[in-house]
Amino acid sequence: MLRSCGSAATSYGRVMHMRSLLARLVRSPRTILHLAVDRIVAPLWLRLLGVEVGAGCRFEGLPMVSLADGARITLGRDVVIWSREGSSGGIAHPTILAALEPHSSIVVGEGTGISGASIVARRRVEIGRRVLIGAGAGIWDTDFHSLDPAQRRVHATRDAACAAVQIEDEVFVGARTLILKGVTLHSQAVVGAGAVVTKDVGAGAVVFGNPARVVGTVRRINQGERGS
Repeated sequence: MLRSCGSAATSYGRVMHMRSLLARLVRSPRTILHLAVDRIVAPLWLRLLGVEVGAGCRFEGLPMVSLADGARITLGRDVVIWSREGSSGGIAHPTILAALEPHSSIVVGEGTGISGASIVARRRVEIGRRVLIGAGAGIWDTDFHSLDPAQRRVHATRDAACAAVQIEDEVFVGARTLILKGVTLHSQAVVGAGAVVTKDVGAGAVVFGNPARVVGTVRRINQGERGS
């Protein structure tokens, strides 16, 4: 009896979801266009560009992709990327994925969500599983330009310093943060909004500010919330 009730409730939920979706389609031609872009155009377009798109990936809007010959961008299973203004709070531009050199790579682990962020690799940016990356965040493994003005006069971007970036599983990168070259964010670290991270962050640490500094740990903050 309980099993049949549960099945009926599940079926009812699906029917209501379909009715809601159909109502949205009827009300708004824009919704139809958005659904076509998100469900069909985005994954197809990314694959045509050479991006490896895992099963179950979802998109809202079209990311901006730059993929050098021989470079690699890989999205794991169930990655979600928001690129449409208004599709998630605070998105000001599409998500940017740029692998700049023939040996460059960006790897995004399964279940990760990215909201209007900029991810640029001249060497390698590796993002783990179930990571959350907030709107306007920048994850860059390069300085883009040499610090030497004489070198910049010769060539604007040649000889810019770069070092791989690694973000481990279940890290939370807040909105408008900058994760700069050579940084490793260890598992379950939290980077507060607007922080500028130039050094490694330990597992479960919470950092904030410019430059980012440790202000607590996930465990202590959770314990404080439960105690209040």
